[in-house]
Amino acid sequence: MKNILVMKKIFLLAFSLSAFFVSAQQIPLFSQYLNNDFLLNPAISGTKSTAVASISARMQWANFSGAPNTQIGSVHGAFSKNVGIGLAVMNSTAGPTKMTSVQFAYAYRFKINEKIKISFGLAPMIIQHSIAKDKIVLEDANDNTFNKLNGKTMIADLNAGVVVYGPTWTASFSVPQVMENKFRLGDDLFKEKLKRHYILYGAHDFPLKDKKYVLTPSALIKAIEGGGPVQFDVNIKATYNNLFWAGLSYRSSTGLSFNEAAVIFIGVQKYNFAFGYAFDYGFSSMRSYSAGSHEVFLNYKFPCKNCDKANTAADVTPKEAQ
Repeated sequence: MKNILVMKKIFLLAFSLSAFFVSAQQIPLFSQYLNNDFLLNPAISGTKSTAVASISARMQWANFSGAPNTQIGSVHGAFSKNVGIGLAVMNSTAGPTKMTSVQFAYAYRFKINEKIKISFGLAPMIIQHSIAKDKIVLEDANDNTFNKLNGKTMIADLNAGVVVYGPTWTASFSVPQVMENKFRLGDDLFKEKLKRHYILYGAHDFPLKDKKYVLTPSALIKAIEGGGPVQFDVNIKATYNNLFWAGLSYRSSTGLSFNEAAVIFIGVQKYNFAFGYAFDYGFSSMRSYSAGSHEVFLNYKFPCKNCDKANTAADVTPKEAQ
């Protein structure tokens, strides 16, 4: 009996850890949204001066066993004068849990006046959640509770958003997981509900010295349906001659958060390619056990005759800047 109780405590601890990542961090965290805000809002599709293909990878809490790791691939651009489309594939692991999603974005944009435009976007998505049972070690392999745990489940949901923008600024509001569908890894004991998120983001470009330098302050606020800590980021990015950039971010929340951090990011852009790196230095107790978080991305911007040419200075390619 004692061994069984110990086994159940270990199992509950493992499952609680995975449930924490699934519930509190259903949307994987990343720091490079300043360079790929399509991941924040499907309405971004078609609003840039070029079409953009991107891959990125994030290793959160380096050296911490079972910490989240995320990989993302995306492409988005204009399909016609008013319609934008995009595709994003995301894979995220944390401990024994794994989440893979595919979303297809559709956006429609139009002018409010000569300088201000608005775009509405929807992105149906398929999400697969899974748990690797072989990564959970039990005292009693025949435990009935553990045997009721199923390895995989797949559900559908929807992301939605709107973005209002001008030549030097962007204001974005999006709602991931609108439908709040439920998924289940076994019986009702392992049932979880996707939570609707609310993400508000804004950025403004300030060109300096004949537009060779561009200073871009921005901010993000993220809230979760049903309460919980509200995350907020404040960022500042400096770009030189549309070739190099560097910046700082501060991320925190209204409650205790493992994700409170200062972020340093740098990047370079040449021949329509852009590469960036970000390092998160955490302020929570997690810093005693990890070497920070690392994130890299690679973008390629390619010509798009239907893309929105009147956009922010930061979206202009080096060739266009010259």
